[in-house]
Amino acid sequence: MKYWFAGIVTLLFLPVFLAAEVGVLSLTSEDVHTKKEDFWHTFEYYVVGPSGKTTKCQATRIEKKWFATAAHCVAALCTNNCTLRMDLLEQPYSAFVSVSHSAKKPVVFIHPGYNASRPVDHDFALLNIDLNKADVRYYRRPAGAEKQNVAVSKAMFNRFLQRNTTARREFNSILHPSFPPLLYITGGTGRLNRELSVISIFGGKRQILKNPNPTDYVEKLGFAYTPNFGIREGMSGSGVMANTGELVGVVSAYLGIWVGKKKEEEYFMFAVFDGDILNFMERVMGSDYYKLDRKEADSSYIGKASFNHSDVINAVDEIKRASVKNKTSK
Repeated sequence: MKYWFAGIVTLLFLPVFLAAEVGVLSLTSEDVHTKKEDFWHTFEYYVVGPSGKTTKCQATRIEKKWFATAAHCVAALCTNNCTLRMDLLEQPYSAFVSVSHSAKKPVVFIHPGYNASRPVDHDFALLNIDLNKADVRYYRRPAGAEKQNVAVSKAMFNRFLQRNTTARREFNSILHPSFPPLLYITGGTGRLNRELSVISIFGGKRQILKNPNPTDYVEKLGFAYTPNFGIREGMSGSGVMANTGELVGVVSAYLGIWVGKKKEEEYFMFAVFDGDILNFMERVMGSDYYKLDRKEADSSYIGKASFNHSDVINAVDEIKRASVKNKTSK
């Protein structure tokens, strides 16, 4: 067999004392994340490196000034200094929030176990962005034959909000945010007994992608995976949401498995909130960590999986072996 792995990232020029604190998961509602408004906690953003090289990803807001995203989105360009530009609205008028990251004033925090050459290996990062204090620039999206955004004043932006009820509601949700609870997966291989969905955001256009396939979490791998249902480059870091409202993980990568020259399957893989990632979040976020709504996945959430995971496990193991071999041969 032949395997192919790719982190989902693209360029703009084209993309435990823990257990005592975790709440008990109770099923209070079904089909929470069905409308775009349910995903107003998720944004697209751009990482601009010192040379001007740019990457597009997505991030999900988990606390007033904290966002979860994928480590591979920021690791390469934010080694020293970088700029993050977050687009806030899906409207004809929007706002870009810009923050600068540096060693002295970090806003990007990458999981120390992240390894760029190993699939979904702690592919998790936090962004510390206070939208109320960051630099904000307002603009109008291209109209007609226009090809570029047009800068507008804050007064013009506010007049647009006054005229547009949906835009005003969306902007108010940013000023007074609500956050999805985080699902804490304590271990064990099993099938997630929930329907999952992800929001796709490109140029402010939002589309909800629903997963029609079963999703399995494999303890040996440390991540969950499912047949790909439309996840593509530029969506890395987006929150993977359950239909009951929990944030299950963040978009990380996809894995293609070939037999000869024929691709047998393509899987979408995502990092989950296990104990290791939660410990990292606690260290970075400090007291803000204890404001998070964390729910522990019980037997009603993770059931037994009958699927044979050997192909995916073998593929990931082979990629890891190749990574080690390439590193030692240099």
